[in-house]
Amino acid sequence: MKTLSLQRFRLAADFVHTHARLVDQRLFEYYFTNGSSEDVMEALVPYQNEDGGVGHGIEPDIRMKASSPIATSVALQYAKAVNAKGSHPFIQKAMNYLSSVYAESGFWPLKLKAMNYEPHAEWWHFTEPATTFEINPGAEILGYFHSYPQILEQDLFPIWHEQVFTYLEDAEKLDMHELLAYMRLSQMMPSPGKNQLIDMIKPHIRKVVTTDPSKWGAYCAKPLWFAPNPDSPFFPMFEESVIKNLDYEIATQDKNGAWSPSWEWKQYKDVWESQARKDWQGELTVKTLRYLASYNRIEGLNSSSEGAV
Repeated sequence: MKTLSLQRFRLAADFVHTHARLVDQRLFEYYFTNGSSEDVMEALVPYQNEDGGVGHGIEPDIRMKASSPIATSVALQYAKAVNAKGSHPFIQKAMNYLSSVYAESGFWPLKLKAMNYEPHAEWWHFTEPATTFEINPGAEILGYFHSYPQILEQDLFPIWHEQVFTYLEDAEKLDMHELLAYMRLSQMMPSPGKNQLIDMIKPHIRKVVTTDPSKWGAYCAKPLWFAPNPDSPFFPMFEESVIKNLDYEIATQDKNGAWSPSWEWKQYKDVWESQARKDWQGELTVKTLRYLASYNRIEGLNSSSEGAV
C-alpha cells in the first residue's frame, strides 16, 4: 500500500498555490490548512453573472462567460464541499437562476447554443436543442433544491422525482456522467428516497466503473469517482479496486506535484494549453489530495483533520 510522502504533498501544495485558480487554492486551504468556507465562496463570486447563474470557465472545458445550468451546478459542488449555508447570497442567486431556467424550459438543458461562440471542448459543442428532461445535470440540480429549499410557485418535487426515477427505471444503460449526477442527488436526497435511489443505481455503477488499472490512463470512470471516501455507500462494491486506484494516483503524480487531465481538446489548442489544461490541473490536484487524505494515504496527515469529501 503506497502513501504520498510529505515531500510530495508539499510539492502538490506548492503547485496549487502557484498555478491553480483562486477557488481551488481556497478549497485546498479549507481542507488542509484550516481555511474558511467564506473564503471559498468569495472566490466563486467572479464566476457568477447578474442573472445569478455561473459561467466564466468554472467548468474548464466551457470557456463561455454566460451562465449555464451545468456551470452553475459545478459552482454549487464547491459550495457543498465547504458546507456553505443555503442563505448565502451566492447560493440564493444561483438557485434563483436555476428556478428561472426551469420555469422557461421545463428542465435544465445540458448544452446551450452560446457555448459554440467561445472556446470549448468539442464534446461541449451544441448541435440541436434538447426537448426533454436531461438527467445530466437535472438529477444533480434536483439535489440542490433538496439541500437549499426554495419557495416555488408550485410543488415541483413530485414531478422531478417522477422524472429521475422513471428515467432510471427505463434505462438499459447510463453513462458515467448521468451516474455521477445520480450519485450527487443521492448525497442530498432525504430518506427513504435516498436509499431507494442508491439501490437502483448500484448495478449501473458496477457496469460503468473501470476496474482495470491499465485503462486508467485514458478518460474513464475510476473507482474513486464513486467511492471518494470510505463512507461512500459504493465503497464496498469496489474496495479492492479503490485500493489499487489510490496506489495508481500516488504513482502517477507529475514531477511538478500536479495531477493532470487524461483528456485534451482537438480544437482551440492554444486555449487548451494556456488556460483549460492548467485549470484542470489545479482542480484535479486538490481533488486527488482529498481522495488520498480521506483514505489516510498522505504521510503524516490524519484523515480526521481533513473535511468530508
